[in-house]
Amino acid sequence: MLYSAIREEPDIEVVGDVSEESAIVPATERTNPDCVIVPLDLPGAAMPICTQILSKRPNVRIVAIGEASDVVEIYWMSDEKNIRRTYTTASRAAIVKALHFSSC
Repeated sequence: MLYSAIREEPDIEVVGDVSEESAIVPATERTNPDCVIVPLDLPGAAMPICTQILSKRPNVRIVAIGEASDVVEIYWMSDEKNIRRTYTTASRAAIVKALHFSSC
C-alpha cells in the first residue's frame, strides 16, 4: 500500500531508501527530507528513532507505519520544542495526507 500511494502522488519525491533501521538517521542527515517514513513494530515503538531524528532535524515530519498494524503514527516537533504525536487509521488516504503534512 505504501509504495503505490507514494508512486501515484506527483508532488512526492523519494530521496532515499534504506534496508536497515540503523541507517535511517544517517540517511536523514544526508538527504535532509521533509518527511521520513519509519517502520512501526509496536504502537509507540517509533519514539526513540523519532527523538534522534527530530533533535537534529526539527522541521521533519515522521510517519511511522507498521506492516501488520491498522495505525499510522505521525510525529513532529512543536513550536515549544516538544515532540508531538498523533494517530490515524492506516489507509492510502491517511498515508498521503500525512506525507503532505496536513494531518498535524
